[in-house]
Amino acid sequence: MNDLALYELGLAMPVCAVCNKPVDKVESMYLPDYDGKVFRVYCHGKVEQQMLGSYDVMNAEQITFGKAFAAPALERLNKAAEDNGEEL
Repeated sequence: MNDLALYELGLAMPVCAVCNKPVDKVESMYLPDYDGKVFRVYCHGKVEQQMLGSYDVMNAEQITFGKAFAAPALERLNKAAEDNGEEL
């Protein structure tokens, strides 16, 4: 699979839905078992990941980053943290 040149194209980093700023860190790696890429974003000590299959990458006209830690996922994350007794 061809590697995406997301960083070389000067595309904006994903924006954190919590602080409305670019996330602290983005990682991506090819997963041969999945035949796709996993993208991980880090912000506020939390991690969110999304997988993108090679078929989607090869057939996409454009791939861009969106909002990280969007409301539904954030609500689940907060509930899990509260259930584990973690301070938010």
